Amino acid sequence: MFLDIYESWLDRQKKNLTGEALRRLNEGHAHNEKLFAQDIWLPAVGSLDYLHAEYEVTNYRDGVFYLDFAYIRPPYFINWEVDDFSSHAKNMTRRSFEYERERQNQLMLDGWHIYRFPLDAIKEKPRRCQQLIQQVLGILYGGGMTTDLKLSLKQREILRFAIRLQRPFMPQEICDLLSIKGQHARKLLHELVQSKLLLPASGSDRIRTYILGPEAMQHYK
Repeated sequence: MFLDIYESWLDRQKKNLTGEALRRLNEGHAHNEKLFAQDIWLPAVGSLDYLHAEYEVTNYRDGVFYLDFAYIRPPYFINWEVDDFSSHAKNMTRRSFEYERERQNQLMLDGWHIYRFPLDAIKEKPRRCQQLIQQVLGILYGGGMTTDLKLSLKQREILRFAIRLQRPFMPQEICDLLSIKGQHARKLLHELVQSKLLLPASGSDRIRTYILGPEAMQHYK
């Protein structure tokens, strides 16, 4: 499931890029960045919405900076960087050291929030990295993020599906959407009903169809 989401996300970005930005996305966005998306970002946030890879930012000297990941969700702009100690130690020179500091200072002057993740921490302490992301998004975007971040990836997919449909839907449609069995689908739906993100649309003893609940549109726009 992750690969489908990840590749679709990359393909959408590539369609809007040309030149150096496209080359960097094809060649520079590799194993470490994919690991961050798979093991840190998706478990913490649940989707790749608002996230951009190898994001191009024009600097004050009419040059450009490229960010590993940019989270563009007004009113804030957040830069997430993946730092490989072995690569940095091997390739760092006085000039590149100066450039990195100037780059970070300029981004901060332009209003960017910057957070850096050592590759070792991503591999060895993923939960700590996930918690940092959740804390940052919760502080910047308010308490409404809390419910959002506690949902599983499958639950978020169900809500997006329901929002697109704008009609009652059956558990079998969720089975088809997520390629899961009926018992699993009903468990996920029950949890969303408990959170008031979904409501029963028909059925009393056994719910036959579901609709969006009062909390859904507040968190998923």
